[in-house]
Amino acid sequence: MSVANRLMVTVSPHLHQEGETIQRAMKDVLIALVPAALWAIVVFGFNVVYILAVSCITAALTEWVMRRIMGRKPTLFDLSAMVTAVLFAFLLPPTTPLWVVAIGVFIAVGVGKELFGGLGKNIFNPAIFGRVVLWFSPLALYTQKFVEPFYWKETGFFTPIATSISETVAGRVVYKTLAGGVTDVVSAATPLSLFKSGRMLADVVTGPTPVGATWLTPSGRPSLGALFLGLKSGCIGEVSVLALLIGAAYLLYRRTIDWRIPAGIVGSFFLLNLIAWYYPVHHLFMGGLALGAFFMATDWVTSPVSRRGKWIYAIGIGVTTFILRYWSARPEGMALAIFIWNPLAFLIDRYVAQPKFGEVKAPLFYKLPSFPESSSSPAKKEA
Repeated sequence: MSVANRLMVTVSPHLHQEGETIQRAMKDVLIALVPAALWAIVVFGFNVVYILAVSCITAALTEWVMRRIMGRKPTLFDLSAMVTAVLFAFLLPPTTPLWVVAIGVFIAVGVGKELFGGLGKNIFNPAIFGRVVLWFSPLALYTQKFVEPFYWKETGFFTPIATSISETVAGRVVYKTLAGGVTDVVSAATPLSLFKSGRMLADVVTGPTPVGATWLTPSGRPSLGALFLGLKSGCIGEVSVLALLIGAAYLLYRRTIDWRIPAGIVGSFFLLNLIAWYYPVHHLFMGGLALGAFFMATDWVTSPVSRRGKWIYAIGIGVTTFILRYWSARPEGMALAIFIWNPLAFLIDRYVAQPKFGEVKAPLFYKLPSFPESSSSPAKKEA
C-alpha cells in the first residue's frame, strides 16, 4: 500500500479522539442541564416548561429559515441550536412573556449565531448575545422581575404566568395568565439585588419587596443552604448551584469541557471577594456564576484553545465579574463579563500561541506557565 493511500491530509481542527463530534458534545451539554431544568420546574412550576418549549421551537425554526435564506446546509442535527435555546431560557426569569422569549432566542440564533457565519464562526456565545441585547432594549423590563420560589402554590402548578406592564399600577409590573387575568403573584428580591440595594448588609433585612428565599437566617437574609440548593428567586438556570455542579461533574467526566476555565473563573472571583471580604461564600452561590463558569465560558468556539490562553481568559472573566458586581449598577455581572471576553479569545490565542517552526521569538504571554506544564502527549481538544 502506498503512503498516499495510508495517510489523509485534512485541514484543522484535528480531533484527538474517535467519536468526539459536535453532536456528541452538544448532547452532553443538554444531558448536563437536565438536573437544573428539573429543579427549576419544581421551584417555579410548569412555566419553565413553556419557556423552554418556546425557546427550542423558535431556535429550530430560526436556524432552518436563516440557513435556507443564506443558501447553507441545514445543521439542526448537530443540536447546537437546542443548546443555545436551553441556555438562553436559563438566563431568563421564570415569568418572562413567551413572545419576549421568542424574540430573544431569534436574536441569539439568527443574529448571534447564523449572521456571524454559523457554528464555529460566531465570536459571542449566542445565548449570552441574545440576553445582552434584551438587557439594553425596551424589552428589558420584562426580563428583570423575579418571583418567590414555589409561587405556583397560589396560582396552580400548570398555570402559565407572565410579567406584564400596566401604567395604572405602582411599579408598572403585574403578573397575568395567558387569558389576561391578573394574579396575586408579587415580585421578590433576589439575593444579589439585596446586596446591591444594601439590604443584605443590614443587621436586619427589611423593605417593601419580599425576600425571595425559602430558608432565612434570624436577620432575614437567605441562608447558605437556600442559596446552594436553589430555594431562592432568580433566573431559571441559576437557582440551584447543586444541580449545576452535578451537570458540570458529568461534563468534566466526559471531558467535554476543560476544568481550567471554571477553576480560573471561580478561583479569581472568590479570591477577590475574600480580599474585599464581600461575603465571599454567599457570592459563590448567588447569581449566574456556576452557570456561566461551567456551561457558557467553556464554549469551544468562543474560548481560547491553549492552556495558557484558557487561564488568562478565565481569570479575566472572574475579575470582570467581581468588578461588575462590586461597582456597577447591575447586581449581576457574569453574563456581561463573558460577553466582554468572548471577542478577546481570538487575541489571546494569537499572543499566547506556540511559535511556528522556524520562528526564533515566541509571543510575550507564551512565557507564562501553563498550569500544569504540557505533557508529552497532546491533551484532548487542546493546542
